[in-house]
Amino acid sequence: MNKRELINSLVSEIELGKIKALGIYGHGASGKSTFAQELFQVLDSEKVNLLETDPYITSERHLVVPKQAPDQKVTACLPVAHELASLQRDILALQAGMDDLTIEEPWKASEVLSGAKPILIVEGMSVGFLPKELFDKTICFYTDEETELKRRLARDTTVRNRDTKFILASQQMRRMQYLQYYKETESKADILVDQSEDKFEVKRT
Repeated sequence: MNKRELINSLVSEIELGKIKALGIYGHGASGKSTFAQELFQVLDSEKVNLLETDPYITSERHLVVPKQAPDQKVTACLPVAHELASLQRDILALQAGMDDLTIEEPWKASEVLSGAKPILIVEGMSVGFLPKELFDKTICFYTDEETELKRRLARDTTVRNRDTKFILASQQMRRMQYLQYYKETESKADILVDQSEDKFEVKRT
């Protein structure tokens, strides 16, 4: 199954009412955001909300120290880096028909998501730490270290104004924390997609 076939399959399930809440997650630069946007673009925007979870990653991570590695900073691969209670509250509010004001980011203004829309796509690393019962289906993306670094350099320097030296210096730590803390979330997903070397391979459905 290629990307287009997976998108078509999801669109069909959504239109048939089999999926009302879809969770899309994976480690940084795994391709999840691009896929979520491509799926969102082919759906009826009058019926679908896309909630991006990056704003629920706390900016105060320097106040937390990993117990097993006190010399490391906390990356988004650790559950403690995410405001999961707030995110779950907002997801449940939208599912209950209430509007939700998204959190502003430097690269994206806040917006109101309408609770009247019956379909909800939630995208971001935080999804991997949420109860699976919140979603009718979940998709997890991952990629190899080289591809991740290439994408992170392209994205973070242009969209997020990050310094190239910082990205390179932190990459090994990010990958190590992914393997130690985040990789285990992949086993929970209904669909697992490998985007290593910029391919698109569905490993499990």
